[in-house]
Amino acid sequence: MKIVYCILNTWYSGGLTRVIANKANYLAEVGYEVTVVTTDQLGKGHFYEMSDKINFVDLRINYVGFDDKSTLDKLREVPKRVVWHYKRLRKFLKEYRPDIVVSTFGRETFVLPFIKDGSKKILETHSSHFIWIDSRKHKGLFGKFHTWLDARMIRRFDKFIVLTEEDKPDWGKLSNIMVIPNANTIELKEMAALDNKVAISAGRFGYQKNFESLIRAWKYIYPVCPDWTLRIFGGGVTSAALQNLVDEMGLTDVVILNESTRDIFREYLDSSMYILSSRYEGLGMVLLEAQAFGVPLVSYDCKCGPRDIIEDGENGFLVKAGDEEALADAIVRLAKDEQLRKEMGKKAKRYSAKFSEKTIMKKWTDLFVELTSKN
Repeated sequence: MKIVYCILNTWYSGGLTRVIANKANYLAEVGYEVTVVTTDQLGKGHFYEMSDKINFVDLRINYVGFDDKSTLDKLREVPKRVVWHYKRLRKFLKEYRPDIVVSTFGRETFVLPFIKDGSKKILETHSSHFIWIDSRKHKGLFGKFHTWLDARMIRRFDKFIVLTEEDKPDWGKLSNIMVIPNANTIELKEMAALDNKVAISAGRFGYQKNFESLIRAWKYIYPVCPDWTLRIFGGGVTSAALQNLVDEMGLTDVVILNESTRDIFREYLDSSMYILSSRYEGLGMVLLEAQAFGVPLVSYDCKCGPRDIIEDGENGFLVKAGDEEALADAIVRLAKDEQLRKEMGKKAKRYSAKFSEKTIMKKWTDLFVELTSKN
């Protein structure tokens, strides 16, 4: 079976690139003929390791940079490039004759459904409907038009894949919608001992991850658990502001801000709980990774993702989004009760099997077979 993935490029270090690399590698290694079609590879290499069994085709459209252009520049240039995109992608697909073509919600979303090459078309989103709408609030009429257009294009695909059950109803009544979460590719037998008095969190410092709320919550934790340390891995434009908040609250010795680490897996193993304080998520891969190491989770019940991963009181705690005292209470409960912490850690490890690569990729391969068996 021939599978094509459409993506902007493979040199960017983001989560989407990583997820597609994992899927393409898996499918190629188990015998599928996989091709990754890019529009803006720009002659660069892959950020994540890619199997040498994968084929790569770059259409050389050069969309990169236009998201930051003025509306006038976009209106003048982007439609022209979409036409190029349509013609070059159609030519490739008609020659290659794939069975399945997967869009990653890039600009190929607007051209793929109109290419009649005999393949089944799948659209997958890597964020939630909430993020999709929220990201366009400041774009005025252009944002509203973009949202209107996207909503109509979604219906033209054979399947539309979202990451969480929580997110599914927010897209409306779609006959083609289906939930397949991202896979956790960590398959380790090693578990965190949960003996270190260390809690961790990770992500880019900024609005979404809401680390300032976690720091304020630690103000309640410090008096009752002064020997526990919070380590936040990230970095970004708000680093200085977060450090100032830590210092102002007298938490300098117990709340440590770290630049992002290349060995986050070691940090999971050395920690005793993972905390997510985000305002919103697409799924929350850090939660999947942490629980694969047997680390109990504490999270705000934000949209979207934590509710699909955490069973409150089983593999971790879900607390009302933004309730810093409730977040602190849950952290203190785990910090004070070693037995509870280790019981939750064992359940976290067990629950992680639901998101294993083998389990999730079977959902994908079953879908491919289902679609291609239809006339």
